[in-house]
Amino acid sequence: MSQRAKDLIRRGWAAFRFRRHWPWVLVVLGLPLALKPVGSGCAAFLAWIGALVLLGRALRWVWDRLLFRVSRRLWMILALMSVLPVVAMAVMLMALSWLGLGAQVSRSTQQTLAAWEEALRSANGEASDAAALQVLRTYGGAWVDHTRQLPEGMDASFVGMVWADSHDADAEAGRKDTYLRAVRKEAGGYRILSLNLGVLGDRAQALAGGQVVFQLTPRKEGREREEKLQIKAGGRRRDTETPILVGQRETLASWTKGQALRGSGLFAPFNLPPLAFPIVDWATGRPMVLTATPETNLYALFAGFRSGDRQALSEGTVKAIIVVSLVLMGLLMAQAVAAILGLVLAWSLGRAVNDLHGGVKRLSLGDFSTRIRPRGRDQVAQLSSAFNEMAGRLQAAGIEREERLRMEEELRVAREVQMRLLPDLEALRLPSVRAAILPALEVAGDYYDLFPLPDGSLAFLILDVSGKGTSAAFYAAETKGVLSALDKQTLGPVEVADRLNAIWCQGHDRRLFLTLAYGTFHPRTGQYRFVRAGHPCAFLRGADGRVARLHPRGLGVGLSATRFKASLDLCEGVLEPGDSLIFYTDGLSEAQAPDGSFYGEDRLEALLAGPSEDLQATILANVMAFTQDRPLADDLTLLILKR
Repeated sequence: MSQRAKDLIRRGWAAFRFRRHWPWVLVVLGLPLALKPVGSGCAAFLAWIGALVLLGRALRWVWDRLLFRVSRRLWMILALMSVLPVVAMAVMLMALSWLGLGAQVSRSTQQTLAAWEEALRSANGEASDAAALQVLRTYGGAWVDHTRQLPEGMDASFVGMVWADSHDADAEAGRKDTYLRAVRKEAGGYRILSLNLGVLGDRAQALAGGQVVFQLTPRKEGREREEKLQIKAGGRRRDTETPILVGQRETLASWTKGQALRGSGLFAPFNLPPLAFPIVDWATGRPMVLTATPETNLYALFAGFRSGDRQALSEGTVKAIIVVSLVLMGLLMAQAVAAILGLVLAWSLGRAVNDLHGGVKRLSLGDFSTRIRPRGRDQVAQLSSAFNEMAGRLQAAGIEREERLRMEEELRVAREVQMRLLPDLEALRLPSVRAAILPALEVAGDYYDLFPLPDGSLAFLILDVSGKGTSAAFYAAETKGVLSALDKQTLGPVEVADRLNAIWCQGHDRRLFLTLAYGTFHPRTGQYRFVRAGHPCAFLRGADGRVARLHPRGLGVGLSATRFKASLDLCEGVLEPGDSLIFYTDGLSEAQAPDGSFYGEDRLEALLAGPSEDLQATILANVMAFTQDRPLADDLTLLILKR
């Protein structure tokens, strides 16, 4: 039972493929548990892990799909290595310029405010009101108030910016404004020396060129000492710590100073980094933050070179503007040319790689005729040329393969025809006849046949048609048909051979001929008669081991229509018990050893002189040993008649 459970779990694991779908499992199981009313943090964490893995897989799939083409990857590389760094550098320079310009406006405004505060401190040191106002006469908008008691939270030695009721006589009731104030304790109360800060907005507007937006917010408690920014200065100057002014989201008051700028595109107005000033509510002593956000644009910045009637552009300024403009235009043009050149190179290389990819794909599908047009003289073009050469070789190899297959099919058909021409020795039940054909690499016209005659004798034939292949096999089949039609019982070997030659000469050219040995043999009496028409000689092997060559005269069939019969000699005799008559084709005598030597008739004669229980097996084994089992160049046919 345990083993069955393990097999069931193993099959379920393989079918579910948890190793691939585990992110989905985490999302499906973790998301419901992460929501209310369960609200499990662990489940939410697991759901987030699954979602991130799925997101990574989706991005990977999109990446593979979008960047499958090499041209797209080259464009991506071009963007990452050329366009993106330029854009990043431009953004960085613009950010630095923005911060630097804001720092200049902030420094100038802070210096002005510090100078006014220092003047206010100096005036506050004067004992008389007239003397104090005399010190501040150049700043304008100064006045003195006396009070017996300060508002709650205000220090007796306070000097700084305050948010207090407006001193303007035309101001509406309850209106407040920003002032610089210094408190001095005196007999019977306090002297309050105030300075109007209306010119503060004018200063920031003059520096930036546009309107200034002021915003007053309560200061977050505990921020005076908790957060400070340490500014490191080089040289002999000491490092200073500057508090970070952070206001609350609540806005107590806001107003603008100056006219809003207009423009679009490159001259669109933009805000500089806001300026922050610590300020105190005079009525409550509550610390607040005054934020001033200057507005400017490129036109207002460059108009600063000539902001008044008494100031004009110098020659050096004009030259600097021209040089900077030309350098920027040159850089932009160079970047544009580089981007265009990179796009052209990426497009051409991507197109060449796409062509190569398409060619390889078509080639893999078996289209060996596909070719790629090389584009240029680079490595990809050389690779395309090499691909074309490879495709050409594969096409030629395919044609050769088809031709070889066609030849093999032709040889198969020829071999099948050749084998079907042979008689069935088992069906004939002729123990006195042994025959065999050893096929070669190429089908030749070898053929043997046996025809039982009414008187108990046997007509035999062994021939070799000139030529190779299917045609030779078909000529052998034609010879079989002609020979089958002749009256072999009435006609002797000479007459049969002569008629076969006459029919052959009528239907074939002299260049096509055949050699044969034809005759009759009586297995019971041993009497034999045969003619040899250009065929290799026959061997007569006696029971006592003596061997004799039988080579009556005779021309090959098809060489002459008139002199053929006269050239034939009839060879006849009687086989004694144990004697054998051996016929063969030139495939036996011309069998070659690895050193190029031929087997020859002398070697066969010597072999026949030796003892042998199975003569056919002995001859074939000796030939194979001589050739060392190399393929035969021609068919080897062997026919043995034994009494």
